[in-house]
Amino acid sequence: MSDAREKSLLTQGKSTRFLFTFIISFVTAKMFGIAFTKIFTNVLTQKDLGQYTIIISATALIMSYAALGFPSSLNRYAILYKTRKDVNRLRNFITTGFISFLIAEILIILGLVIYYFVAGKPPSFLNVTNFFFLLFLIAVIIIAQFFSTMSFTIATSLQNSRYYAIIVIMRVLLQIPFGILFVIVFKLGVFGLVASLAVSEFVVAFYSGFRIVKDVGIGKFSFAELKNMAKFSLPLYINGIIWNVFDLGILLYLERVAITPAAGQETIALYRYGALTVVNLIAIAGNLFNRVYRPVVYKYFDNKNFGKIQELTRTISKLFSVIFFPLAALLLAFSPWLIQFFTKSEYLDAIVVIPILLVALYFQYLQSLVTYGHTLYFKQYWSLIVGSLCWGASIVVAYFTIPINGLFGLSLAFLTRRTTYLIGFFIVSQHYFKINYKIKEIFHIISLFIVSAGIGALLYFFAFDFLGLWNVTVSFSISTLIFVGLTFLTKLVTKKDSIFVVDLFRNYLKGVLPNKTGK
Repeated sequence: MSDAREKSLLTQGKSTRFLFTFIISFVTAKMFGIAFTKIFTNVLTQKDLGQYTIIISATALIMSYAALGFPSSLNRYAILYKTRKDVNRLRNFITTGFISFLIAEILIILGLVIYYFVAGKPPSFLNVTNFFFLLFLIAVIIIAQFFSTMSFTIATSLQNSRYYAIIVIMRVLLQIPFGILFVIVFKLGVFGLVASLAVSEFVVAFYSGFRIVKDVGIGKFSFAELKNMAKFSLPLYINGIIWNVFDLGILLYLERVAITPAAGQETIALYRYGALTVVNLIAIAGNLFNRVYRPVVYKYFDNKNFGKIQELTRTISKLFSVIFFPLAALLLAFSPWLIQFFTKSEYLDAIVVIPILLVALYFQYLQSLVTYGHTLYFKQYWSLIVGSLCWGASIVVAYFTIPINGLFGLSLAFLTRRTTYLIGFFIVSQHYFKINYKIKEIFHIISLFIVSAGIGALLYFFAFDFLGLWNVTVSFSISTLIFVGLTFLTKLVTKKDSIFVVDLFRNYLKGVLPNKTGK
């Protein structure tokens, strides 16, 4: 294979290299994201950042409509066509997806312009001055993200670590200098932040487009490929739109029911840049488990090793729970200092919802670990059915709780979403592929959670309230130590579990399945 071929976007990657690239890229991107938050929360007001969050949510909604589910279907067909060595069909698939997206985006942007002239005002989610300038920036961001998403999806599907890392890091690295230029030097405020995103995404898109044209080429529009795209991704596409509408809708609802729109935007900023910035630090643990775990499940299933899937799922879900709790408790313990380090003291009010968001995040990652039965048989329509039920429950919670307390309302809506998703998909998954969980082990884990968290809460409310911000740190650091101690004392994690995980990682890195587990 020539050197140029080895560096092609379509080159099949290696699990070892991709896993470590994933970790390094994720951590690097997170560091740049923290730097971005630190800089601009100290330059812009909470109102500005709340408005920016609404604009970005609106952009994500328009993107979800225009993309027509293309990224999720490309993730499947990139592997299929690459495995079949049918680059022509992959080329046609990508070209078909892009043309469909371009037509859809033009129609959506045109629809927003017509709405502006008919209604005499912009849509509520873009109700700002300089509407046409903002709409132009949004259009640039969307088309740029589509190009980079195509390249990113192919790189992820084929585990091409080189192009995965380049795109991930470029996306977060470039916005900081452009943001400083437009926001601090040119003093464009929230428009400067949007402009910096547009310019940085355009640069990434230029690189991504170059790689796609060079390595894949330009194909032809194909109705057959359009049909494949629609058939595979339609349920996921509709479900994605539902949740993007929900995410934007609750922000606009908060803004409407708040004392003033500015107060609503400040609450949104507290939620997004105060609470979520801290909570999302734990994301690497959940993503890493999924990155290693899910491919092995599919391999076991294809080889009809159903007993090993049972053992794998029970062990991974238990170990993830055991690892997640102390990490979450430590994040909560040091959240006062993390918030001030990442933002500034004005964002400390976000601490109160961090425990709720951590529980929600736990449910989110646990759901991805234990609810895969329907995916083994390509029953994607369940995403739409369960998603719609969860959407309804989350709307009810948001409707009644946001007017009472906006910050708590947002966090409770997020918790409702993740809880109902876990319950709904667990029922569906068990129907298609039943996992025989050990009930005593589950109660064991829950008991340790309750005891440790309960002691931490009691210490916080009754023992160390005189310590101020150190109260959270001392109380939940002790809670963490209690959980870790009880885990070892009650022998929740055994030597067999440790060997099993080591074998899982080792064989994943080799790209093969383990012949023996836990022995």
